[in-house]
Amino acid sequence: YANVSPDDILLKQKLDILAAKHPNFKVFYTVDKPSNNWRGGVGFVSKDMVTKGLSSPGDDTLILVCGPPGMMKHISGDKAKDRSQGELTGILKDLGYTEEMVYKF
Repeated sequence: YANVSPDDILLKQKLDILAAKHPNFKVFYTVDKPSNNWRGGVGFVSKDMVTKGLSSPGDDTLILVCGPPGMMKHISGDKAKDRSQGELTGILKDLGYTEEMVYKF
């Protein structure tokens, strides 16, 4: 979940509550401009961040991806022109995730 600054994180409180209630629901925030006490990721989402933040690919894996076109291309590939899910590419494909494990908004 990438943002410019910690103050820009939409629905952070609700996402944190969901993560606290559901151990399999994980949120990893990244920002471009961290505050002094920031403890999340900084900068563009990298393969290392994804590896550290996600479980290994498995039958029960579901990754939800949304963001601007450049980020989508980098992480999972964009949706197809007809708005179907399209081909899985990017970091997630490189790490062994399959189209069945990834949903693009």
